[in-house]
Amino acid sequence: MKKLQTDEDRVDEDLKVAQFYENKGDLNAAYLRVKDAVKSLPTDSEIHYELARIAQKMNKHDEAVAEYSAYLKLEPDGQYIKQAQKALNELGQP
Repeated sequence: MKKLQTDEDRVDEDLKVAQFYENKGDLNAAYLRVKDAVKSLPTDSEIHYELARIAQKMNKHDEAVAEYSAYLKLEPDGQYIKQAQKALNELGQP
């Protein structure tokens, strides 16, 4: 019997496909794949960061702010902390 995909496997696939779409310039498709990843692993900080980044590129201001804030809350010492804080400043959030 074939093993079903774990949430982590599904998220890895979602993020790889999202990166592919983003590189091709299809932000909407990338956004939808990252949204799926967040649903699968809502406590994974890096997924929130990726969603925030893409939402910001799509001018989804409120969602970008919410997702950068979620990232910082989940990962206060995370590797993207400076980028997230800079993005929040750019979005007018202190």
